[in-house]
Amino acid sequence: MEKTLSAGVMGLGLLLAGSAYADDGLHVIQGGPAYFSAGLGVFNGAGVRDANGYNAKLPEVNLEYQSASKLFGIGALWGMVANTNGGFMGYTGFYSDIAWDRWVLTPVLGFGGYNQGRGKDLGSIFQFRLELGLAYQFADQSRLGIKIAHISNAKIVPQDPGEYEVLVTYAIPLSFGDHS
Repeated sequence: MEKTLSAGVMGLGLLLAGSAYADDGLHVIQGGPAYFSAGLGVFNGAGVRDANGYNAKLPEVNLEYQSASKLFGIGALWGMVANTNGGFMGYTGFYSDIAWDRWVLTPVLGFGGYNQGRGKDLGSIFQFRLELGLAYQFADQSRLGIKIAHISNAKIVPQDPGEYEVLVTYAIPLSFGDHS
C-alpha cells in the first residue's frame, strides 16, 4: 500500500505538472461547480481472501460531495461508502479533475473511519482510500463514469487485507458551489 500511495501521489503530481504544458487540450479543471456523485458497484470486488479463504463480493453504494473551491486544481471532498453487510466508511480527502475534451479523469486521496458491520475486517478503524474515476461530461456538466477504489490501512497495523471496488457513477453539478 505504501508503494501504491507513493506512486499515486507522484502520478497525480506529474499529471498536474504535465497538463499545464499540454497543447492537445489536456488540462486541470481549476473552477466550475461543486458535484454530488452517487455510485453503485461491488465492495471487495478483487479483495484478498480472509484466513478461511473467503472473499465476499457485496453490492455497495458510494455518495460523495466534491467542493468547487480549488487551490492549484486540488479540491476537498467528503464521502461515504456502504455495503449490504453493514460495513461502511466515512471519509474526507483531496481530488483533482483532469479533462480532455469531454472526458474527466478524477484521482482521489482520502482517509477516514471504517466499521466492518458483519462484513470484512480491514484490520483497523482508520483507513486510507484511493480512487480513480473516468467520466464523460455532458453539455449540462453532469457526468457518467466508472470508478475504481481501494481501501487499506497502509500497514499501520499488522493486519491489512485491503479491499477493491468498482462502481458506476453519476455526478450532478450543484449551482451553489459554482466558482467558475
